[in-house]
Amino acid sequence: MPRALIPLALLAAGCGASGGSATDGAPTDHAAPIDLASAAADAGGDLANPIATDGGGGCPRLPGDADRPRKVVVSHPFDGQGGNGTQFEVLDLTADGTLTRPMVTFAMGTANEHPIRFTPDGAVGLVAQDDGSVGVFRFDDGGAPQVVHAAFGMGFYASDVVVSGDGTRAFVLDADTAENGGGVYEVAIGCDGTLTARGKVVPGNAPNAMEWLPGVPSRALLAAPQALGSPMGTDTHIIDFAGAMPNLVASGAAFPDSDAIPSSAAVMPDGKYALISDNGILAGNRIAVVSLPDLTAAQLIATPNPAQVVASPFGDLALILNSDGKDALRIAKYDPNQKSPFTVIGELAYVNGKPQLPSAAVVISRGRLKGLVLVAELSSVREVQFDGNGGAKDTARLDFGGGNAAIVGSVGVQP
Repeated sequence: MPRALIPLALLAAGCGASGGSATDGAPTDHAAPIDLASAAADAGGDLANPIATDGGGGCPRLPGDADRPRKVVVSHPFDGQGGNGTQFEVLDLTADGTLTRPMVTFAMGTANEHPIRFTPDGAVGLVAQDDGSVGVFRFDDGGAPQVVHAAFGMGFYASDVVVSGDGTRAFVLDADTAENGGGVYEVAIGCDGTLTARGKVVPGNAPNAMEWLPGVPSRALLAAPQALGSPMGTDTHIIDFAGAMPNLVASGAAFPDSDAIPSSAAVMPDGKYALISDNGILAGNRIAVVSLPDLTAAQLIATPNPAQVVASPFGDLALILNSDGKDALRIAKYDPNQKSPFTVIGELAYVNGKPQLPSAAVVISRGRLKGLVLVAELSSVREVQFDGNGGAKDTARLDFGGGNAAIVGSVGVQP
């Protein structure tokens, strides 16, 4: 059962894409493709050379102190009556991993399931919203949230958003068909967090997940049936974003059929394998493993309703979020020297109760909290800690209480 239908099944209320137009004045339904030259000029950039280092420009953002207290942001996608909710809540995460609620909120659009993404310095957050727009906020010098764009839309219908390694731009995934505007769109991130559309940069069909590759900051793994004229029958691609326009490096077939609707992608830190979860209605109940960089299908893992898969930054495990009534957190052991590199060894030993509808998660990859995973569940955020020694522990859970307004949709944490 899709998470957007939670109140229909559990709380007798409904939710869906709200449609309409973005509050920033640009329609979020598909419009004519953006003219790239005009968009670049509007952004004050040069289309022929819009990037530096991994493809950004503008204001490169250096990562903050790896051991500082962090901000965690969650969305509450329903209001008290079960209608579309627009509230986001800021949580405090101490350097020792304690998560608390200072009761700080702000409003943008309705966001569900996909993680909230941050720039490397943690100053700007972006999230794909249910009406196809991108919500953008930033933290001021005092740590207070400020909405930059309540709903930014410019020719795309956002299903997810990925931030570049230098934080100067983001890539918006439009999971629609190619005929209806699907593809990957680029937006520049200004020094104050404002977005400027640069247009569709990866023409393609139904891109559903994208993840950067370790060691090559300009290259990403993209799960899509087609991208940049890729061969028929492929569903996974490596795209290089370093040039004036993205370049197709390789394509492969992760799944044995064309029925997959990927819900997430995760790349192991050694860069040898990637996992792509399929939680779609046509096939679903599986995770494909592909070798890198050749994108050869290596393994197909049967697992019920995998909403997301998370790679441990220690490179020894992956965490599988099973949702939609099959609620569980399962651990997969990773051994790149085996023919089938992943073995599902069972469920996490729950200390803080069995999970309910886990569907979005983010992981901290550096500092004292390296390996800490924050899992958005029905009305709570659970902390799972990869220990770097082949284990994972259920360490804490922050409960938001009962009622529609307590439901948690998306989660993000400052890097």
